[in-house]
Amino acid sequence: MTIRHLNTFIKVCELGSISKTAEELCVAQPSVSQTIKELESYYDVCLFNRVNRRLILTKDGQLLLVKAKEAVRAFKDFEDLARQVDTTPDIYIGATMAFGEIVLPNFVKRMNEELPCIDPRIVVEKPDELVNRLLNGDLDFAIIEGLVSDPNLKTTLVGKDRLVLVASPKFECPDSIKLENLTKYDLLVREPGSAPRRIVDYRLAIKGLKIENPRMESSSNLVIISMAINGMGIGILAEHLVKKYIESGELREIKLDAPLGRNLFLVHHKNKRFSSGQRKAYQLCQNILTNEIQE
Repeated sequence: MTIRHLNTFIKVCELGSISKTAEELCVAQPSVSQTIKELESYYDVCLFNRVNRRLILTKDGQLLLVKAKEAVRAFKDFEDLARQVDTTPDIYIGATMAFGEIVLPNFVKRMNEELPCIDPRIVVEKPDELVNRLLNGDLDFAIIEGLVSDPNLKTTLVGKDRLVLVASPKFECPDSIKLENLTKYDLLVREPGSAPRRIVDYRLAIKGLKIENPRMESSSNLVIISMAINGMGIGILAEHLVKKYIESGELREIKLDAPLGRNLFLVHHKNKRFSSGQRKAYQLCQNILTNEIQE
């Protein structure tokens, strides 16, 4: 088997079509079909189920796709090094929005200082999208809040964080609020499906409540912070995001009778084999996150 077989397999997975793959690779359709058959025959494995002319990746195919991408990436690194064109390996790191805005800049800065031989590529997305990218082999590891339950992923707890309620000192509301009364106020919250929003929605659902008409929903933590500072409502955000604003007096914390906690994990595919550089980057990220969250 050759790297051509792996590249063709990956491209078929990406496009979901033999004909589109043939067009993309500028080869005949029978050539693509034959390449896939050779892979399946050589390794005695079924990569795709053929249903109504559609290709559906099997479970074995999903696992092998991850390894195929790693092999192709490793081969590229080898070629680059052998040709002395580019000896700087890439590392692909994912993060959720909250930590992408606050933690990643420090992490990238530290990596450039301590691991200058590694070129980090960053993806900031929602947790579900990061999980998909990890499963597809598009990320080496990711920083994700909350529980990741997929059995193909390995998680390492690196810290705990809590959500806090914040508002401008001039905003009219009591210094403490009961969870059951939270939805009565003008709320500034993250968008549905985001990690912090899922925590809030879950705790409210236990009380038979839900956020039906918030003052604002946004995917940007900084927008929520700005709106809260300007007295537009009560923001619900991670403590480490608003700590400096509380200390400066721009925001005040409003106590809630129910804790809104969450765990922070480093996540990678259980079959992922880190290179020496990737392992160093992973460990550096783990150390930074542990210190950032516990400060």
